[in-house]
Amino acid sequence: MQKDLIEALNEFIPDDNPKKWAKLRSTTDSRRLQLMLLREILIELRKINANLRLNARANEKTKVGS
Repeated sequence: MQKDLIEALNEFIPDDNPKKWAKLRSTTDSRRLQLMLLREILIELRKINANLRLNARANEKTKVGS
């Protein structure tokens, strides 16, 4: 089974673990920022998608009920 993308991203963003961040020090700041931004974008896109689906279902019910 395919892993959820956000869960997979979380594996690459260590929770304030100095040892893990030390290993990535050369590119830590830029990579951490990229991953955090990507995660936030994905979360927002999921919210938008859920809202669009709810609106589409509501519109279908309105049309059927008319």
